[in-house]
Amino acid sequence: MGSLLEARQLEKTYGAGELAVEALKPLDLSIEEGKFYAVIGRSGSGKSTLLHLLGGLDRPTGGDVVLEGKSLYSFTDKEAAIFRRRRIGFIFQAYNLLPEYTAIDNVRMPLYLDQREIDEEYEIMLLKKLRLIGKENKYPAELSGGENQRVAIARALVTKPAIVLADEPTGNLDAKSAEEVVEVLQETCRIFHQTLLLVTHDLQIARKADVVLTLEDGRLVRE
Repeated sequence: MGSLLEARQLEKTYGAGELAVEALKPLDLSIEEGKFYAVIGRSGSGKSTLLHLLGGLDRPTGGDVVLEGKSLYSFTDKEAAIFRRRRIGFIFQAYNLLPEYTAIDNVRMPLYLDQREIDEEYEIMLLKKLRLIGKENKYPAELSGGENQRVAIARALVTKPAIVLADEPTGNLDAKSAEEVVEVLQETCRIFHQTLLLVTHDLQIARKADVVLTLEDGRLVRE
């Protein structure tokens, strides 16, 4: 398996002068296709910053991110948004669902935005795996936290992205739901040869990964 994503001397500093905070010190990282990576480290160690930079949600102070041979930071904002929507699946702890849309419309939102056809067979498989059958027409306010998180996961996977970036996706879930969510992510990534990069503080979850990346004070200290 070759390298799917590469970070090259990637760094991020917030503020300037005496107020400057180095959230991420220059690092090189190669992410292989089809593997499950867990990113661990104390709060404030740079985990979310790294994930946001790798997904092109934030711009680095220096360095580059190359996904499938394309530099994320060579795109215009519009090109970057389209590329992200098609090739990267994001899962956030805060769900980021649209409250005025039903669960199924939230799941399909990336497809609507791209005017892409719905693969109904794949969609049903996702909904079954995520135990969302029967919940399709409910609104986020009518669903539990765990159900909303599963809707957010289905939305991230519906485009069949090359890589899934998950920022503490189990942070608001009980232990059983958290384990189920990780199992679904592992299974769909295995079936569709996707790469999974998951930030977590849960060492039980980290132990399931193929590779564990540890951050400390903005540095990648071990892999």
